[in-house]
Amino acid sequence: MTSTDRSLDPRQIEASDALASFLMKKGIHLAQSGNDVEALPYFDRALELRRRLPTDLPIHAYGLAACWLNRAEALTRLGPDHHALALCAYDEALALLRPLPLGADVRFSKRLAIALQNRALVLAAQNPLATADAIAILVEAIVVLDHAESMDVVERDYLLAVVWTNLANTHASDATIVSDLAAWEAARRALALVKTHEHEDAAAAEAGLKARHVLCQIAGRRLSVQAESKAVMADVHDATDLADEGLDLVREWERRGVDRFRDLASDLFRFGARVYAYYQPHFLHEYLSEQLDPLQSAHSYVQSREIQDAGREIVLLLQKCHHATSDATMR
Repeated sequence: MTSTDRSLDPRQIEASDALASFLMKKGIHLAQSGNDVEALPYFDRALELRRRLPTDLPIHAYGLAACWLNRAEALTRLGPDHHALALCAYDEALALLRPLPLGADVRFSKRLAIALQNRALVLAAQNPLATADAIAILVEAIVVLDHAESMDVVERDYLLAVVWTNLANTHASDATIVSDLAAWEAARRALALVKTHEHEDAAAAEAGLKARHVLCQIAGRRLSVQAESKAVMADVHDATDLADEGLDLVREWERRGVDRFRDLASDLFRFGARVYAYYQPHFLHEYLSEQLDPLQSAHSYVQSREIQDAGREIVLLLQKCHHATSDATMR
């Protein structure tokens, strides 16, 4: 709740808002350095200043919401013990953001959508039984972005892709046939939104890789429960295409010196190897040679801990497959 001070004159309002902005920047700098505990007092001081401002002005309501959101994000990063307080802070922010005239300032829609998404993620992390509530909040974020027509198209597509991917992950967490179908559709929507930008924009590439990661997870579950059939081979082709596309994209960015996708790459590498080993072993050697060729990416990528660990796991997998095949032949 706010406690507006009606005695402030315009110059005092301006000065208080400027000081709050200064404190927010200090807090953000500390948070970006990993010092969330030290950042919180700055956000709280900014919050107290802005709570005294007249929030009937949209820009002041927006500024106050920003204080609550920075507090919420810092609390979220501090871990599960702080998630209840983070959710309260998100609720305070959303109570300020939802009534704003979203078409009046492009920042209003953007901030509202991000706040909704982040609250949904904290809610799902805090309470696995709250999946339906988290999904409803993510859908609201998508609706907000769908109507943010004044937002830059590339930025809006990126934000939509991130929300769709988080929606896909939330659906996939239930691991049922129905939820997996919903997750597959959501992840496909995310991938379609960024696919034309992921070779030029690293943020779009990350969104695309995360969407593929969800799709591979679901494809793996499908394959684990299906008997040999033409439908299985269609899923196999989907799965290997997703892994190959994602790893091609990672190697492309590695050649440019961007190495932040290695965790995703190691998962895709393992996944692709398993699918090839079980369903298309005649392509496995080519797949491994391509992934481990430094000329196709970078020496640092091939020698990285993530890719080397994945490679060792794949070698063990191949040895198990070989022993299983040998035992079957001897019998």
